[in-house]
Amino acid sequence: MSVTITPVGALPAGTVTLLFADVEGSTRLLNLLGERFGPARARMRELVREAARDHGGFEVDWAGDGVFLAFPRARDGVAAAAQIHRSLAAEPWPDEAEHRLRIGVHTGEPELGVEGYVGIDVVIASRICGAAHGEQVVVSQATRDVSGDEPLPGASYRPLGRHRLKDVPSAAHLFQLVAPALREDFPPLKTLTATSLPALHHRLVGRADALARVESLLEVDGARLVTITGPGGAGKSRLALEIAARAAVDRPVHLVGLAPISDADLVPSAIARALGVREPRSQTVLDAVADQLGGSSALLYLDNLEQLAGVSAQIGALLDRVPDLQILATSRTPLRLSVEHLLPLEPLTIEHATTLFMELAAARGVVLRAEALDSVHEICRRLDGLPLAIELVAARLVVLPPAEIVRALEEGLALEMEGPIDLPERQRTLRAAIDWSYRRLTETQRLLHGTLAVFSDSASLDDARALASSPATFLADLEALVGWSLVRSEAGDGTVRLSMLETVREHALGELEEQGVLTTTRARHAERFLELSLSAEAALAGADQAVWFAQLEVEFDNLRSAIDWLLTHNETEAALRAISALERFWAAHGHLTDARRWLAHGLAETAALSPDVRARALWTAAREAMLQSDYAVAIPALEEALVLFRKLEDSRYAVFALCELARARSSQEELEHALRDGEEALTIAEAAGDERATSAALDTLAMVEGRRGDRRRAQELSARSLALRRTLGDPLLIVSSANTLGLAAMRAGDLDTAARAFEECLQLARNLGEKVFTAAALCGLGEIALTRESAEDAADRLVAALALYRELENDRDVAECLHALGGVAAVRGRARDAAHLWGAADARRKQAGAALTPEERAVDERLQSAAADDLGPSEYANARMQGRVLDDVALDTIVSDLGSSARRE
Repeated sequence: MSVTITPVGALPAGTVTLLFADVEGSTRLLNLLGERFGPARARMRELVREAARDHGGFEVDWAGDGVFLAFPRARDGVAAAAQIHRSLAAEPWPDEAEHRLRIGVHTGEPELGVEGYVGIDVVIASRICGAAHGEQVVVSQATRDVSGDEPLPGASYRPLGRHRLKDVPSAAHLFQLVAPALREDFPPLKTLTATSLPALHHRLVGRADALARVESLLEVDGARLVTITGPGGAGKSRLALEIAARAAVDRPVHLVGLAPISDADLVPSAIARALGVREPRSQTVLDAVADQLGGSSALLYLDNLEQLAGVSAQIGALLDRVPDLQILATSRTPLRLSVEHLLPLEPLTIEHATTLFMELAAARGVVLRAEALDSVHEICRRLDGLPLAIELVAARLVVLPPAEIVRALEEGLALEMEGPIDLPERQRTLRAAIDWSYRRLTETQRLLHGTLAVFSDSASLDDARALASSPATFLADLEALVGWSLVRSEAGDGTVRLSMLETVREHALGELEEQGVLTTTRARHAERFLELSLSAEAALAGADQAVWFAQLEVEFDNLRSAIDWLLTHNETEAALRAISALERFWAAHGHLTDARRWLAHGLAETAALSPDVRARALWTAAREAMLQSDYAVAIPALEEALVLFRKLEDSRYAVFALCELARARSSQEELEHALRDGEEALTIAEAAGDERATSAALDTLAMVEGRRGDRRRAQELSARSLALRRTLGDPLLIVSSANTLGLAAMRAGDLDTAARAFEECLQLARNLGEKVFTAAALCGLGEIALTRESAEDAADRLVAALALYRELENDRDVAECLHALGGVAAVRGRARDAAHLWGAADARRKQAGAALTPEERAVDERLQSAAADDLGPSEYANARMQGRVLDDVALDTIVSDLGSSARRE
């Protein structure tokens, strides 16, 4: 039959009694009745409507198997509820498919909106219905008070206690209607209070995805066992509590805390105590627990299982005995049952960790100002985003401001900071949380844990195995460490990387130091990465250099740690060999500042170095300085290196030194001296029959001739260099010569050839992950676009190049990009912006001690006069002067607006 809904305007207003009812087990009924379900449901609705009509009720809404009724008087609502149950009980339902409704009744003053009743009273009535069982009538205290002690003849109310209802702020007193012909015995209400779950003291932050995943596994996939794993302090229990609390609205949920138990045989007794089951005489405890849980569709939440060896067998047996039972477990290690679904819980992101920190601070009455945010970010980073660590440290805010907490963490006090006294003993400090797992390791597992701690950021499987003190048990020990969440394993495309949280690493390093083996373990680590550096040198000049660049970038933190260790432990020569061997990597991937710092430290120890090591280190230092336009450092270093290479009769590196000298002197307009250096380099290389050195000399001479103005010869020499380098199987050399050819062709006015050369340079450089020539090619393409007056293309290319040159800290090339962008502004008719950008370029060019490039001169010749005329000589000079003192933020505003304007036009 069809249902009718009372129009909103006809519904009672003011104090109203709301009744919600729905069918318990409607899915079971549908499966049982099939096509007969529709007529049965229609009959149920007829009986409900009769009861509502008999007691002056209004039909507010029907949804599936549920109904929402309203009554002007509380007694009428309660009477209608009793009649509904009696009518349904008397109905001859087919195939034992009786319709059992659960009914919730609440009296309040709901607001009448355009679509019906709204407000908290509606929520309360709905939640009371959801807490009830089939054939049960549960009412709120408001309904009980209004309807009296005897709402119907012979009826009364049975107190059910205070209950927390989902989405209802405060606990509610609930009562069961007891009346003639109504069933009286029911299980506990399905509310948050009807569980053994503790109250939640703070909002769950940053776990929305994990929460949704576990709920989907339990509710949609019907997973029998879901285990949340992760390191100590990751928030496994807090997430599980949230899941359990949400589930408790619709089903029985039982929490069993197992942290105090170390014997798996005691787990059934612990579960029995949580369920209120007395230990039986005639059956096992596990059987008694199974009998209690059977048929209840309960969720059993088992917290902290990691210390219980053999507990998996107990859990598997319980799942076998109770087919409708689901288990939610937390553990630092998987249970390894075939029915298990794992959810590894990572630490919070820094953003979410910061949010949690701020909320915990506010809960302690601490108001953090905006200027404290950087310190809070640093605190969260140092604490690895671990919720427990954040809670422990946030507790110190009452005595220490964030900046002081950062200092304490820098001094290694993170492991010792104590948190609230109501935390379990094993969670009072980070050290206690980590020790909880550490104490359960074998001796070889502890040794491997300490060994892995000396790796920076992460370790490859091969490197970890090479340093392991017990190779025979390496894989088994590693599996245990990963299982205990003390080590993280990330599998990639044919690779495995092993890493640790920083707090765990700090603990492990402390253990190594206490055992007196930290120094020897770090020495083995440094030796391992010294070997990698030396073996990489030849590979970086071959066809597989892209693979090696990528591998070295992954290992950068380990390389840095190894080199720092060598330099601070009087292994200077070994450190310089490693740094020099990786010269191409430092340059290509922009690690110039680190490399220059190490080289300056090592080269200061002149007496201790052999000539070949010093010569290579000087040349490497000069190369890195050149890439940052630091000619004052580069030229003296190259001159000394050249003397040493000649004494060592190393013709190849003598050529390389002469080439770098020629480039440095050319940038400072010492063009004739630069030409002599380049020609001498070519003579030496050709005499030695060294094609690699010859290609370098040709490339250098092409650059010098281009600066001197002999554009035809520059293009010819660069083409020869590029052709020769295509035969050497070294992609990076091709990149360099393609860039030089692009410059030479652009200066000769052959823009098509120049563009093709720069595009080849750009593609190859990006394939290598190389930054210097990526920036150079982008700058060249931007300057070509500017010449062709394509402002949008020019701006896009130049802005990208500018970002890379800033990253490389190369003032000379930053100046060229800014100068070209000034040209873009002039083309767009924005003379003031052009003057500002040209002034900024002047300042950075002067700082680098460099002269105008031909490209910069070309921009000035084409566009400077018109911009000066637009502003007037005095205003133009003033604007250019202002540009010299603008910082990067102000310049970026001009550049960003410039690019946007070009795209709009």
